[in-house]
Amino acid sequence: MDIVDTQVHVGRGKIDATLCAMDALGIRSLLIDEFWGEFSQSHPSHIQPGHLLPNGAWRAAWPTATEASLLHPDRFGYLVRIDPRDPELECVMRSVASSPGARAFRLQPVWTMDEARSFAEGSHDAVLDLAQDIGLPVCFFVPGFAEAMPRYIARYPRLTFVIDHCGMGFPTIPFDRPEQDAARTLEPAYFDEVLKLAEHPNVILKWSHAQDRFGIAGYPYEPLRPLLRKAIAAFGADRIMWASDNTVLPHRNWADMLTYLRDEPELDAEEKRWILGATARKVLRWSDVGGAPSAS
Repeated sequence: MDIVDTQVHVGRGKIDATLCAMDALGIRSLLIDEFWGEFSQSHPSHIQPGHLLPNGAWRAAWPTATEASLLHPDRFGYLVRIDPRDPELECVMRSVASSPGARAFRLQPVWTMDEARSFAEGSHDAVLDLAQDIGLPVCFFVPGFAEAMPRYIARYPRLTFVIDHCGMGFPTIPFDRPEQDAARTLEPAYFDEVLKLAEHPNVILKWSHAQDRFGIAGYPYEPLRPLLRKAIAAFGADRIMWASDNTVLPHRNWADMLTYLRDEPELDAEEKRWILGATARKVLRWSDVGGAPSAS
């Protein structure tokens, strides 16, 4: 089976170890979101590697991802985090898109309630104007803010929107969100708000962090079955793509996060093919130039 993991935070010196783990698990390709595990005190979006610009924007860097994709173009691609306030926004985005290993942009617009309100009011129009023109899909980390997305989705019908981490709320993001409102987005019932986005054909759901977001402990995570079935009913398996994000979930086992889907008896072979690889190939425009490895 051709398996693509659509989010792992590979950092310095980790290419060979990651490749060995992929081979052991039977993962053909991996999308890197480069992150060195170092957070700035100035703003939670200031994640290394990168640098602060004079106007307060953060410009990400992706040296490990570039190296990995150059050495192993069939095994590694990457996404790039974009700050809409970057004064050289168009130059940065077009430069990213011209790189053969770049497969997507990523936006994280709701770190604070002020940012969330601005996002809901249209603060990201300029960056999405460019993204739609450029043609790369955009991954959105908007935990518990699914209601803010339809405005953009309708405005940019030629742009592919990927909703990260099942769209569910995360504790303390934003840190200043009113407690009652935040609690609402942590409940499984909030997933219905995310599923409403399926009516838009240019929206893809990234099935990741499901165990934590729905409070499911213990492999093989059987209580996730009805939730995944609801997602398939809404989006179709061809609009759902799997990601482990295992590097920020140390309490979860990478193999478990893959095999519970690969061995899931209530998914048919075609559903598994789409969710575990084919959707990613289509959305990221990433052909499988080599053969899929077998798990050892």
